[in-house]
Amino acid sequence: MRFDFDIAVVGGGPAGSSTALHLARREGIAPERILVLDKAKHPREKPCAGAVSAWGLDALASLGVPLDVPHVVMGGLRVLSEAHAGTHASDDLGVVVRRSDLDASLLARAASDGVIVRDGEGVTAIARTDPGFRLTTTAGEVTARLIAACDGAGSTVRKLLAIRETERKGHLYVLETAPTPKDDGLDARLCDFDLRVCAEGLEGYYWDFPTIIDGARAVSRGIYHANFTARSDVKEALARSLAVRGVAIADVKLKPFSTRPFAPGSLVSVDGVALVGEACGIDATTGEGIAQAILFGGIAAHYLAQALRARSSDLSAYAHEIPRSRVGRHLLQSAWLARRVYGAQGAGYRAFLARSRKAREAGALWYGGRRLGIAAKARLAVGLAASVVAARF
Repeated sequence: MRFDFDIAVVGGGPAGSSTALHLARREGIAPERILVLDKAKHPREKPCAGAVSAWGLDALASLGVPLDVPHVVMGGLRVLSEAHAGTHASDDLGVVVRRSDLDASLLARAASDGVIVRDGEGVTAIARTDPGFRLTTTAGEVTARLIAACDGAGSTVRKLLAIRETERKGHLYVLETAPTPKDDGLDARLCDFDLRVCAEGLEGYYWDFPTIIDGARAVSRGIYHANFTARSDVKEALARSLAVRGVAIADVKLKPFSTRPFAPGSLVSVDGVALVGEACGIDATTGEGIAQAILFGGIAAHYLAQALRARSSDLSAYAHEIPRSRVGRHLLQSAWLARRVYGAQGAGYRAFLARSRKAREAGALWYGGRRLGIAAKARLAVGLAASVVAARF
């Protein structure tokens, strides 16, 4: 059977652009045989805190893709717990961008490589043609041998193919405001993680990140609830956190969205379809996934190209590789941590992170995908154990 395209990439965010760029630049797939479909016309609004870790920046650089959009280099992180506050200053954490800028830039770069990009064209139906697929879109029909589902937490591909969920989705609200006099970490470009909302029973954190809008300094604010336990008062918790910073929730535009966490048992592929980025899963502790989506894209491209050359739809090797890869192991560690840090017994974890300089240094390295030595891990384990015991008694 002659297909219109070898691979249809559904979703034009970082996961989709990364997959397409890796296919064309690293795997030698003819770019005109790669189709990217996205229901939105870029640049488009995308609710997101916009943090891209150094891990994601390194992955883009290795692919020959510079960061060419307005951004703020993170100057460090500050952790606030019930009784402690601690800062880790570093310019190696990553950057904060606006997703509308980043996504449009990456998608344009894929198009400039010759990849066929059709934004503003959504997928409405998918039928298997054995081999391959027929995709019905808002503009007609196309056929493809393989599909890369890169279409986020609300993945249309997952829904159309009835691919099951593994974990309950996390919930977030994000907003952007001008700085207020109470944004005392803005000059140092600190990213604030306020864990005090956990004392209210929320499973997550409130954040303030420095960002830039139309050339002016601004603050990305929001709240993340991992949603292990369903709650209906997340917006009320956000309102209280905003009020502390001199922002009235009635005066701002809230952008709600959901995240799909990567967890043990997460489905990575089905016959002929690779789930990439948030369509597969993201970091359950931070609720972030841009860097992970870029890294997933590289792995998915390798196995999609391998299956294509073998004239096969078997992507089980990709499913086998993801949980064993560095990014997969990182996400599984995050899934384990999230339930402990944000759970009812997590006060010791939160206090340790806010109080211990070594813990914050290790957290920053871990966030950026850096490796921790055995000795560092041992010291952290001892300190954490002491903090957990102290919190219980």
